[in-house]
Amino acid sequence: MKMIGVLFGVLTLALALQVQAQSKGARMYKCVDAAGNAYYSDKMNPDCNHSSELNQQGVVIPKKKEPPKPGQPKAQLAVPQSKTEKEQERRDQALMATYTSEEEIDAARDRSLALPAQATKATEAKLETANRELADLKKQADELAGQKKKLPPTLLDEVSGRQKQVARYEAELAQRKAQADAVRAKYESDKQRFRELKGTATSSR
Repeated sequence: MKMIGVLFGVLTLALALQVQAQSKGARMYKCVDAAGNAYYSDKMNPDCNHSSELNQQGVVIPKKKEPPKPGQPKAQLAVPQSKTEKEQERRDQALMATYTSEEEIDAARDRSLALPAQATKATEAKLETANRELADLKKQADELAGQKKKLPPTLLDEVSGRQKQVARYEAELAQRKAQADAVRAKYESDKQRFRELKGTATSSR
């Protein structure tokens, strides 16, 4: 009963101070000491363990954040990830989920290059044949020209056709080599990134 009386007295005092503050337009503060006891006053107690300001309805007014003092660094705000950063994070996760060692990346590279390498060899063989046939046709044309004979139209057509074949196979071969170089560069980049991520994960343990 004594405790109830004390609590009732505290609440009554708080209500009285609140009414008084409202009538005078003054501010009202709630102070909680280290023992957890609450006190109400129209003045802020600097020795208070935890204080808060109340409005006219007795509701705690949220404290405003004080601006940083001159020379004090401002709080760093969390910067949302850009699309590029999100894509890089997704790629990193996929990379670490796919491979467990650099040797596995090299094996995957070799598998990716196997079929293009076969196609490159086939194109090189076609180019070699076309160059040989073109050389034979040019030899025939040179012999006729040395004999001061007129070149047959069919021979000229065959020479033109072989020249076009050679140009086409050379372009195809260059394209296949460029694609193979791109595959090698891609896997080399993956291996370098894997090494970086692996090192980061190891150093963070």
